[in-house]
Amino acid sequence: MTLINSKIHFILLAGGDSLRFSSNTNKLLAKFKNKNLLTHNIDFLKELKFKKITVVINTINKDNISNFDDLEIIKGGKTRSESVKNALNKSKFKSKYVLIHDAARPLNSQKIINNIIKNLIEKQYDCVVPFSKCSDTVVVNHENLDREKLKLIKTPQGFVKNKIIYLHKRNIKNKLTDDSQLFRIEKNKYKIKYLLQNEINLKITYKDELNSLNKLIRNNFLAGIGYDIHKTKKTIKNSFIKLGGVKIKSKIKVISHSDGDVVLHAITDSILGALSQRDIGTYFPNTKRNLNRNSIDFLNYSLKKMTLRKMLINNIDIMIVSEEPKINPHFEIITSNLSKLLKTDKKNITIKATTNEKSGLIGSGHFIACWSNVSLKVN
Repeated sequence: MTLINSKIHFILLAGGDSLRFSSNTNKLLAKFKNKNLLTHNIDFLKELKFKKITVVINTINKDNISNFDDLEIIKGGKTRSESVKNALNKSKFKSKYVLIHDAARPLNSQKIINNIIKNLIEKQYDCVVPFSKCSDTVVVNHENLDREKLKLIKTPQGFVKNKIIYLHKRNIKNKLTDDSQLFRIEKNKYKIKYLLQNEINLKITYKDELNSLNKLIRNNFLAGIGYDIHKTKKTIKNSFIKLGGVKIKSKIKVISHSDGDVVLHAITDSILGALSQRDIGTYFPNTKRNLNRNSIDFLNYSLKKMTLRKMLINNIDIMIVSEEPKINPHFEIITSNLSKLLKTDKKNITIKATTNEKSGLIGSGHFIACWSNVSLKVN
């Protein structure tokens, strides 16, 4: 699809006056995900390998926008429809299809773009329009409208380029709110496809909307990595080691100040890391109090901090490296126990195991190690 994208003209409309957003601020220069809205859109389009990108602007200084050099810049008109006409008629880009998008919609979707292009090229629609259903009650003059019949029209919208150029030339109305209206006026003449879009695709009109969106995405997820390694020694008879809080028969014994559970130690450190805390040794040093201590105490300490931050386990990925014991026979019981300890569903836990192919200190059977990568989400 990226090769096709490079041949499609993409028009990004950024010429509005932002009067409803703020009297003295251009909303497209407001920050979203640590970038301004316009830069966020441009970077996204470049990731999708669009090459023919036209940005329609009026007063924005190029110095405020990163990645601007290889874009076509066209001055907008007094209205949205005039801006689209300028972009279509003055652009240097030649293409069979064009996508038109409002830069005030920062939550663009690769999935919907792919579907628009597929319907234009493979199914030969003239106009492809994403929409969402209306879940709110809609009232006009105190009377409810049938919301089941309503479509909330979104952008980007896709068109056969020569047809939308033709319709815009004929159009004498300067206050079109979206370009698909030109096709809908003559719906019997053109093939129109409505695409249901369930992903969030908000248009930022008011400053409070952008503030709410930034608040929604801010610190929703945290990630941390943990690692632990312990020396082992072989025993003449079967001994036990602890992995994930489970006692497992083994031909080795772990040498550790505590109970030597490398899995719980690594998980504890990964949770502390996600919370921007120090490592496990900072809170539980090798003192007499912590001698032979149950590693569940360490884990519960990190879980308590996680709960105070109102976070939950999103998923956790664990890698155990050892020659002995073999982990696969104990996979289910370790996963089940971790599910109870972490208060998360087993499907959120992945345990992988490998040997060190007889190489190094782990491969020679003198050490056992574990990595843990955890993702936390807002409760």
